[in-house]
Amino acid sequence: MYPATVRILLVEDNDIVRLAQTHALQQFPDIVLSDHAVDGLSAVRKAAEARPEVILMDIGLPGIDGIEATTLIKDGQPECGILVITSESADQAIFHALAAGADAFCRKDIAAAMLVKVIQLVAKGAVWLDPSVATRILAHCLVDSRAADELAIFNFGEDEKFAISVAEYEALNSFRENRFSGDSSSVNNSNLNPYIGKDQHLLQEEMLVQSLILRKLFSRIAKRRQVKCDCSH
Repeated sequence: MYPATVRILLVEDNDIVRLAQTHALQQFPDIVLSDHAVDGLSAVRKAAEARPEVILMDIGLPGIDGIEATTLIKDGQPECGILVITSESADQAIFHALAAGADAFCRKDIAAAMLVKVIQLVAKGAVWLDPSVATRILAHCLVDSRAADELAIFNFGEDEKFAISVAEYEALNSFRENRFSGDSSSVNNSNLNPYIGKDQHLLQEEMLVQSLILRKLFSRIAKRRQVKCDCSH
């Protein structure tokens, strides 16, 4: 079951976008907007004050950006779910947001009802990736038996690849194929027939298993990012 209510902090510097998101979320009684922030430093401070279950985080913020704010919040509140909701689609932004500790990555054109589902899943400890984001990540992946080794190939360059395990590939592919959208009409590939009409509780359990796999992958991303940063000094 989802949590009865989820308290969120909305971080968005664009007034029109923030008002639209606020209005959309207020239509759902299970979502409680505890506060909002318009820049990265305010987001860090208000996260510490309000202690929300989930933060909706924009990347392009004044002052420190959403990626740095995510890092700072996760350092102090690792249990807080951070859902990056942005129009930013650059591969570097995706990788750095996930390396910073983001739990989910959604596009700003996501439907309100789907956004609420993602918020509830993140509150339960799940990872969520927009299918287009999963596709972008997989474009940089090679399945490799050395993937569990922290020294496996890993680069942030636009055309370079990094190693992932078969299980990690399957977890990413689940999101690329949109298996967990809750909308069977979006699944038209005959290979995905087992997911059509599948009990939502079972799908959620499967998503949590996939989330554990992806968290280990994102942890490797974070470690490799730190190694690259340390070497640059």
